[in-house]
Amino acid sequence: MLTVKNFLQLSVTKDFSVVAGRNALHHSVQSVEILDFEFAAGIQQVRDTAFSPHSIVLSSLLFANEKPERLIEMIKKLIELKVSALAYKPVIFKDLPDEVLIFANEHDFPILRFGGDEFFEDIILEVMDQIKKRDNKLFLENTMRCLIEEEVSKEQIQSFLQQMNKPFEKYAFAANILMKHSEGSEWMHAFFRLESFLKSGIICTYKQSIFILFTDKYQQLQFDKILKEWMALYAIPTDALTIGYSQVHPTHTELHLAVREAYYACVMAEMEMKPSCHYEQIASDRLLIELYRKDAQFANHYVEMYLGPLLEEKADRDLLNTAVTFVLKKGNVKEVAVTHYCHPNTIRYRMAKIRQLIEPISNELVFYEHLSAAVKLYLLHKTIERTTVVLESIQK
Repeated sequence: MLTVKNFLQLSVTKDFSVVAGRNALHHSVQSVEILDFEFAAGIQQVRDTAFSPHSIVLSSLLFANEKPERLIEMIKKLIELKVSALAYKPVIFKDLPDEVLIFANEHDFPILRFGGDEFFEDIILEVMDQIKKRDNKLFLENTMRCLIEEEVSKEQIQSFLQQMNKPFEKYAFAANILMKHSEGSEWMHAFFRLESFLKSGIICTYKQSIFILFTDKYQQLQFDKILKEWMALYAIPTDALTIGYSQVHPTHTELHLAVREAYYACVMAEMEMKPSCHYEQIASDRLLIELYRKDAQFANHYVEMYLGPLLEEKADRDLLNTAVTFVLKKGNVKEVAVTHYCHPNTIRYRMAKIRQLIEPISNELVFYEHLSAAVKLYLLHKTIERTTVVLESIQK
């Protein structure tokens, strides 16, 4: 969504200034229109329909030449029409009357002043180009969400490919890339420089990650190596990245599987604190992924039932943290002890206590099998939920 704040960050508007309504720069912008004669005397019918909601209105205020009282009437009508902001060229008025600015501030209506000789046409073209790009970004993000979360048909895949309006080869490879400990999107910009390599693919955002979808005529292509070469060429640092890679799939029938596998491979890599993960290496954890994907409510209920004594507010958090590390370290007590800065006997004591709390009857092998499944489902939910919460906080 383009906002008034985003509008002020365009190259053609970088010299604009905000003279009123600074607290309402979050208003959305869906179009740009020109105000010329609509508020001259006797033009009531036109002014009632001339401007669209969520638009930015550009004007030289010629209609108010020697008639500044018409400015308040104009602001009132623009607010009534749900216009997002007014941007005026300081030709007739270098500074607007105080009463106009006070009224705009009281009603949280942004008024912007041109910085110089910016042309209306240039502003309109750049804004509409930005809106088109953002609409395309939203379409691609929605497409990724659909491919990951929903059951899609071959017809839907064909429709997606056609709407993307690019050529696609026979086989699809996907990578999902996440920046560790990042709450911004600046790091993503470098990846869009790789678009010159993607004559038969796309780069887009999804939540707080990057998706790279690449297609090729050859099934044996080693996409992970090619991607690393591209990143090295553009000096994109990999130390802070988490990358999930899909298996290769036929583009026109299994595109959704490539996207879905890359996403969940990235989730698994983040869970296990690894720099990368290939979906083909996940093995039996695929069963847990499919269970969570198809019925997250059931999976979460199972976790709550099985790990309940460790999840209670009054529970010792060291026990839950130890259980998580124990599963991630595949039961290696020494490695768990190093991670928690304690003696291996402390870990053995904690694990015995955990077993007593949640599954005292079963043997050790069965207990570990059940604990591993529950902990991985717990981490799967927490990892996906954390990404969603970060995204929602940024959008707000």
